[in-house]
Amino acid sequence: MARTVIDLDEEIVEQAMRLYGVKTKAAAVRAAMEEGVKLRLRRELFDAMDDGEFEDVFAEIRSQTGPRNPDGTLKREGGASAA
Repeated sequence: MARTVIDLDEEIVEQAMRLYGVKTKAAAVRAAMEEGVKLRLRRELFDAMDDGEFEDVFAEIRSQTGPRNPDGTLKREGGASAA
């Protein structure tokens, strides 16, 4: 882990320590950064999904999953078996 010296707003750090239930400034900064990065990554994923970037993947998953007939074949609309 790298050591970095940064200027922080004391009030924000104290709030972060309280919100994350940690006792040190370092732990508060790590928790806030981790949550911020995860949130941004989730937003990027949802934006990519909205833009259709995963449509091929979802189509493949949909074609291979779902309710099954007693013989193990996939059920399709109208009750027909998947070929």
